[in-house]
Amino acid sequence: MDHALEQSWEQVRRLAEQYDDEWEGQDLAGDSPLQLFTAGSVPRRVLIVTKEAVASRLPRYWSSGFVAVVKSGVFTSAQAAVLDQLASDELLPIPFIGDADPMGLHTYLSLKSQLGGSRVRFCGICDSVLDMIGEDDAQPEKLESLALSLFDRAHLQVVEALAAPEEVLGSRVARILRNGRKIELESLSFRAELMIPALFNAALRLAHRTT
Repeated sequence: MDHALEQSWEQVRRLAEQYDDEWEGQDLAGDSPLQLFTAGSVPRRVLIVTKEAVASRLPRYWSSGFVAVVKSGVFTSAQAAVLDQLASDELLPIPFIGDADPMGLHTYLSLKSQLGGSRVRFCGICDSVLDMIGEDDAQPEKLESLALSLFDRAHLQVVEALAAPEEVLGSRVARILRNGRKIELESLSFRAELMIPALFNAALRLAHRTT
């Protein structure tokens, strides 16, 4: 991880101390291990998912040579190396499936720096994925959003110094974030049996389209 990113996480650690009643306990130091969902076969494709509850909904994928790596926050260099080794197909970017919120963006930008710009692609709550899902009630303006906490708002300022949210999320989702609200993966659980698989399918198609 480069110096600017290391400094940005140090800023967030200080913010977590300042807003300790609003910080949701994400790993800010690289202490938590990677959590893997797989059927035990040799993985052909790797997905990074920031929410265990979302990853656990798709057991049928794991029997098809997929492995989901679940974590949010800081990835150590050793953990990033594990991801790189698990993703045996170097021609396809690793889909990163995360929230449209400061923590999701920060985690993604850190991994992008560690693995290389073309090695990982944001395929979570963003304009491109929601458009690929193709459902009217899955458009950014229709999905449930949550107000940013004071910690989130301060964290967003740290992230904006690294990259504009529009570059990652697209203009419509980024507009919602800049207006003080976040869209989490769980917003698609209103029809989970349809929408969560649709999210994963769209993420895989978007990652494939980048080649």
